[in-house]
Amino acid sequence: MNTYILSPKDSLHPFVQRYIVLENISSAAEIAKAKLFSAGKQYLVFIRQGGLAFKPNDHAAFDLPAAAVTGPFTCVVNARVTGPLSAVIVQLNAYASHRLMGISMESVTNYFRDLTRIPGNWAQVTENIRQATDIHTIHHILDQALEGLIPHQQSSLKQVDEMVDYLIEQKGKVAMIDLALRFKTSRHTLERQFMEVTGLTPQLYNRILRRQRFA
Repeated sequence: MNTYILSPKDSLHPFVQRYIVLENISSAAEIAKAKLFSAGKQYLVFIRQGGLAFKPNDHAAFDLPAAAVTGPFTCVVNARVTGPLSAVIVQLNAYASHRLMGISMESVTNYFRDLTRIPGNWAQVTENIRQATDIHTIHHILDQALEGLIPHQQSSLKQVDEMVDYLIEQKGKVAMIDLALRFKTSRHTLERQFMEVTGLTPQLYNRILRRQRFA
C-alpha cells in the first residue's frame, strides 16, 4: 500500500482540507488505517482502478461509481475493497459540497451522489485523474477543477457556514437554543437549513464534534 497526502491550494481553504492518493489497496483495513470516511466528513472519491463499496450500520450497502460525493456518515461504516484499489480522495469540510457544487446534502447522508451526473466537467476530470501517471499531475488536476468552482459557489444559506465554523471553534459544546439565538433564527429554520447544507442536524453534528475530541 502507498498513501500520499497532498495539500490543496490556499485559495481552496476552508472548503477543501486535503487530497489523499491511495495506490494498491487490498483490504478495508488499509482504508481504516488511513482514517478515511469517518463520521461527519464529506469526500469526493475518484476510483482509478478496482472498486470500493460501503455498508453503513442500519443503512443500505452501496458501490461507488468512478466518481462520487460520499457522506456524511452518521455511524460506523464498513468498507469493502475490490482490488487492488487505486483511488484519489478529496476530504471536504462540512459545507463544501453544497457551497461549491449546489448539492443538497440531505440525500447524500450515509449514501453517495454520482459526481458525473451533477453540473460541471466532472466526467473529463475523472478521466484525467484516471490517466494521470504521477501524483503531481493529480494534484494539479484537482486544484484546477476545484478552484474553478469558487467563482460559482452558492451564496444562499451562507449563514450555515458560519454556524459550522462556530461549532468547530467551540468543539461541539454549544446548546441549540444558544446557537439559534446567536444567529437570530428559529430552531426549525436552523435545523432545516443545516440539514440541507451539511446532511446532518446541528445536534448530531455537535455530538460528532464532541466525540472527535476524544478520538
